[in-house]
Amino acid sequence: MVSVRLGLLGAVVGVAAAAQAAVSIVVGPVYNAANGSRYYKITGGDWNQLRAFAVSMGGDLASIDDADENAWVRANVVGNNTKPYIGLNDAGVEGTLVWSNGSTSTYRNWRLGEPSNSAAKDYVRYDASVAGTWEIVTVAFGPEAIVEISPIGGVPAPIRVPGEVPVLLNAFATLASVGARQIDLAAGTYQLIQGIGLDGTTLRGAGIGQTILQLGIGPTPAVVVQNSGSVQDITLVNRNSEPSVVFASGGGSARRVEFTSLPGTADGTLVVAANFSSVLQPITLDACVFNTSSSALDIDNGLVLVTSSVFRDLGAVSANSSGFGYARYANCLFTRCGPTNLFDQVNTVTVFNSIFWDNNGLLNVPNVSDSLVPGVASGTNFTGNPKFVNAAANNFQLGADSPCIDRGSVSAYLSCQPSDFLDFAGRPRAVDIPTVANRFATGGAIDVGPMELAPPACPGDLNADGVVDDLDFQVFVVWYNQVICP
Repeated sequence: MVSVRLGLLGAVVGVAAAAQAAVSIVVGPVYNAANGSRYYKITGGDWNQLRAFAVSMGGDLASIDDADENAWVRANVVGNNTKPYIGLNDAGVEGTLVWSNGSTSTYRNWRLGEPSNSAAKDYVRYDASVAGTWEIVTVAFGPEAIVEISPIGGVPAPIRVPGEVPVLLNAFATLASVGARQIDLAAGTYQLIQGIGLDGTTLRGAGIGQTILQLGIGPTPAVVVQNSGSVQDITLVNRNSEPSVVFASGGGSARRVEFTSLPGTADGTLVVAANFSSVLQPITLDACVFNTSSSALDIDNGLVLVTSSVFRDLGAVSANSSGFGYARYANCLFTRCGPTNLFDQVNTVTVFNSIFWDNNGLLNVPNVSDSLVPGVASGTNFTGNPKFVNAAANNFQLGADSPCIDRGSVSAYLSCQPSDFLDFAGRPRAVDIPTVANRFATGGAIDVGPMELAPPACPGDLNADGVVDDLDFQVFVVWYNQVICP
């Protein structure tokens, strides 16, 4: 992994970027609202080196679709008296011109006498004319090229850090100017030197434990999420007594995020929900893990929906400071928490399909159903050993003889609006084990806790009985239109 400091002071982007240090950006990003692409002009290499740098940015050398795009690129990116490469070339098959990004565009804007093709001339570039015409030259004619980062599904592509923009805070400043709504943070360990805001935007890493963002050490929250903003696939390490993330007005979400603290220096609440909007938007936390702090949540206002998440090694699950709020937990695990009460505001907390295990704090919530509660077998709750594979090593996968198999309510799980139909480990949810009697006669079966026992035998085997038949279609009908997909 690379180790990167991302802030206003610059960045060290690691060995991979250092290998291409000769190539640099001289123009951009420049956003073309007509096609949703953003463009850069880069310099410092031959065609192959420039193209490798373009791909590392998340794009490729530009493909030109029509005369309007050609004129726009010439006026806004190429500039005067320069001859940058584009992606058109016949390096693969002599005489057969193709675009390096796979475009099928047939548009050409050759100057008179071009293409003057030969075995040595394989690469197309602008010829410095006002008309933006092209010529074909050799690989070493550089040293400039035009990079295009095309939209994905009609939406401007995410900004890559550090590939496209080496400084995280600069990437946030770039979002609005290029129409993008997402930043992708590559694998590595990063340090943030000030707070950031996700106002209707997404910050996504490469995965829990792969992208680690060490949050600011100042007196303010590190990340503020509002207006359906999102944080995904990342480990956030808190380094002060303030919360790691505050969800403000307009709702937001976290998916596959580890919220944790640096022991001895950060002992506050990890996440604060403070939705003061006149229109209540739920905050959804799905497949997350909260650990190593005084408490996980401070629900100051609004509605928090938590699914398939793990709460471990905490003083408490929630510790409210003021205001009021509501929380619903489905298919979660609460372990090694205490010694205080596990929850605050007991009358506004509801728990379904969850496991309480090895806690030394008091479970003070009356609204718990279809859950494993040690020493308590009342109502729809049950007791027993959940039979984790290795709880000491934080492997909370259920063993095949766990009493939690097929014990939960699918409708209760869906009521918490999971972001997808996957468990904490990314496997399909609601896998019916034929040898285990279901707790509910209708509506399908789901394991209690954040982990499902096993995936289907094949993609169409929705009930995991080893065959694809009408029973699988019945399961599909039950699930159809009930899940919010990513």
